Amino acid sequence: MIRKEKKGEFIENGTFSTKYQFSINKRVSNSKLSKSKYSSLLQQQSLDPVKIMTDQEKRKTWWMFQDGFYVENEGMSGDDVKEFALKKPGKKNK
Repeated sequence: MIRKEKKGEFIENGTFSTKYQFSINKRVSNSKLSKSKYSSLLQQQSLDPVKIMTDQEKRKTWWMFQDGFYVENEGMSGDDVKEFALKKPGKKNK
């Protein structure tokens, strides 16, 4: 199942150099992105979905695409996420 994630956000951390981490409901990703990697991610996600966090235990993966966040638990590809995100409201998935 895939759905739009409304509570996701990137938070800034760091005293001497700013790092960015994805956060959802008090859970924070392990990966810390530098300012340049965060900027690169923002550019990339405007065209294609980017995997931003995985919870192996709960089998969930979070993606970012066109400034929106998506969560799925079926091992979907970026193309699957893109198709879901771009589908018009009211149309059923195949």
